[in-house]
Formats: sequence, C-alpha cells, structure tokens
Amino acid sequence: MRRLTTFLAFAGGLIGLANYVWDGWTVVSGGRNLYVLSNAVSIVLLTISGSAAVTILLHSRNRMPEEERKEYRATLAISALALVVLISWMLFRALSKS
Repeated sequence: MRRLTTFLAFAGGLIGLANYVWDGWTVVSGGRNLYVLSNAVSIVLLTISGSAAVTILLHSRNRMPEEERKEYRATLAISALALVVLISWMLFRALSKS
C-alpha cells in the first residue's frame, strides 16, 4: 500500500507540474484544451494519496515500523506540497488571464 500511495502522489504531482512547464501539452489535435481535466486528475490523485497516508498513519501508528512511518510521512508531505503548488499555479493563471 505504501508504494501505491507514493506512486499516486508522484503521478499527481507530475501531471500537475507538466501542465505549466510544457504549456499546451494537454491540447488535443482538435484544439480542445484539457487543462481543467488534467488539473482535476492531478488534484484527485494527490488527495487520494495524502488521505490514504494519513489514514494509515493514524490507524496503525503504534504497530508500524519507523521506516514505514517515514515513507508515509514523506508521501503526505509531497502530496500536501504538490497540492499547494498546483492550486497556487491555478489561481495565478486564472488571475493573470482575467
């Protein structure tokens, strides 16, 4: 489970980051912009991974080895930081276009 949460956090952060680093990679050949869809997918992945990490940490905090606890804490930190950065970029982009 810890590898899955780490993978979800990494994938969500990567999708969100790719939206703004490579502007336009989410534009399909028909000219439709998929920023909203890819941002939604990124937010969902980051939220799921962060929520799973918190739930597992709270559920088995006394029985979990220290190494696993560190991995879940890192996953939680990555998810939270990536969400903050992604939402900041979304707000900045929305404000700069208006």
